Amino acid sequence: MALGIKFTQLIPLPPHRVYFQWDLINPTEVGSYLFQIERSGSSAGPWEMLNASLPNSYNYIDDLSHQPQLPVDGGVNLYGLNKQIYYRVTVIPPSGCQNGAQTPPQGLYTVNIPPVQAGLRRRLLFDEFRILRAYTGADLVLFKKRRWGERCPLCYDPITRAVVRENCMTCYGTSFVGGYWTPVRTRGRVYPPKNIDSKTAPQQKTDSGMSRIQLLDIPLLQDDDLIADLDSNDRFIVEKQQQTELRRKPVHQEVTCSLLANSRVEYKILIDPRTIPSLF
Repeated sequence: MALGIKFTQLIPLPPHRVYFQWDLINPTEVGSYLFQIERSGSSAGPWEMLNASLPNSYNYIDDLSHQPQLPVDGGVNLYGLNKQIYYRVTVIPPSGCQNGAQTPPQGLYTVNIPPVQAGLRRRLLFDEFRILRAYTGADLVLFKKRRWGERCPLCYDPITRAVVRENCMTCYGTSFVGGYWTPVRTRGRVYPPKNIDSKTAPQQKTDSGMSRIQLLDIPLLQDDDLIADLDSNDRFIVEKQQQTELRRKPVHQEVTCSLLANSRVEYKILIDPRTIPSLF
């Protein structure tokens, strides 16, 4: 099966940014992947190159306040819904361009959603963020797990395709070098854990429990992604993700997470809030 790529998210961040992320299909090659990001006012082009060689990433934020090739009257206003804008992403695997893949052009505004519904969804997102920021939100750092790239040379067994070493500081148990992509900072509502069990092992005592965390839908989380609470330094692994939707478009997401024991290698990931970009 050939390499493929698809959009998983494309949403505006008013007043002048657009966030999108993608997933690779069948990324069997080992090594560094490059991405080309393009933007256009039409699905047929012409295309403006935004980034010609973005290394090993799963998302991109386009700042529309700088549009040298678009006149003032033709610029994209994220407060309005009358000007469409398209993106496409090309992936270049370690073996080169001949084995690459490209997404179909993806429009920022879905044509089958009435403007009233699109505006209501945007209002719900804005209100949710204000509540999380001012009242109920905890300061969180989100780590997307690496699912392709360079395999760990220390603990990955290519024959069994399994991690054979615990507490690996090179891949943090993911089998890929680095373990997680560049983290992002956001706010979320962390509900008290349920069913906390204490277990005594020969070396240490461990606690396990399930917590529920409500977040905005940026970035879109998956199973085995990592969430860190900056206030308590708790680390959570995503077990299940579900979304609240309006006309089949996500408004926010809710994840069920396992609270990790303090002995887990994920606690060795150093977090400096001053160096982590915030999505809002």
